[in-house]
Amino acid sequence: MNKPLIAIVNSSTFGKHFADHIKTLEAFAELRHVTVPADIGGDALAEKIRDVDGIIASVTPRFPKQTLEKCTQLILLARHGIGCDNVDLAAATELGIAVSRVKGVVEREAVSEYAIALLMAASRQVPQGLLAVKNSNWAGRFRMVGMELKGKTIGIIGLGNIGSRSAEILSNGFNARVIAVDPYIDKARFKQFNAEEVSLEELIRSSNAILFHCPLTSETSRILGKAQFAAMQKGAVLVNTCRGELVDEDALYEALQYGPLGAYGTDVVEGEPVDGDHRLVKLDNVIVTPHLGGYSWESLHGMGQTCVDDMVAVFQQGGIAGELANPEVLQKDFRKWR
Repeated sequence: MNKPLIAIVNSSTFGKHFADHIKTLEAFAELRHVTVPADIGGDALAEKIRDVDGIIASVTPRFPKQTLEKCTQLILLARHGIGCDNVDLAAATELGIAVSRVKGVVEREAVSEYAIALLMAASRQVPQGLLAVKNSNWAGRFRMVGMELKGKTIGIIGLGNIGSRSAEILSNGFNARVIAVDPYIDKARFKQFNAEEVSLEELIRSSNAILFHCPLTSETSRILGKAQFAAMQKGAVLVNTCRGELVDEDALYEALQYGPLGAYGTDVVEGEPVDGDHRLVKLDNVIVTPHLGGYSWESLHGMGQTCVDDMVAVFQQGGIAGELANPEVLQKDFRKWR
């Protein structure tokens, strides 16, 4: 029997730290490492992967319908992460292609802890302090007066696997009042994680700090714009470990320059990767990091193992991947390994 061909696309970490993941795949499959620009066109991407049977995909590039329909042998696209907003799921389902993703619990601790780290760094101006010392400006510390988290009202947009962990840390560790909005969970979950259910308007109006812990969807795209920023408390801190597209960047930039937003700590930027010339990076009250939320040893191992397990299930065992982003494909005549 022929071996399946699996493409590892744009992943800077899969197999780099855990050689056993690559070894397991090589035992039954041929591997192709593909690196392409984040904004590559659909036809150009298809030329690189049209003959593959499986894909392990990073957060970039996008996999639109025009790419997927040219990948006539593709059976499984496994996202090396939680979000699948770079994959046209409707097209994949229509074509009978299964799309799997990492369960939220795998990245729960890593992303939540990173969000709290960004919150603390932005609230207490840690990077600015480091930069002051590097620039021999110790005396500049008088400008770096920060906000304590104890007793503050902190809003969380999205109380799923990761958001609920942040709620636990903030309420139990900082004695903060946690308020949250999430229309997709039941009321018991709010109580379970010491969070008060509020409307988005109330959360924006009342929070000293706001954390994004929601996926990018048609409902959440640009969920914070000019009107929302104008309603925030003076000096509020915003933290984003999800997707840059959750905010209207023009409105965000204005709110950071002229108020009321006091600081922005983000691990994601629309159009990433970005460099030091990006307008947000140049602002003194902004922390931008290069999508490091899931970069803990524990999380990366779990993410990689999930992709390996999914490939093994489909190509060796003739089964189904563990966590499907498009479970509707099971109702169709979806593709299977010959």
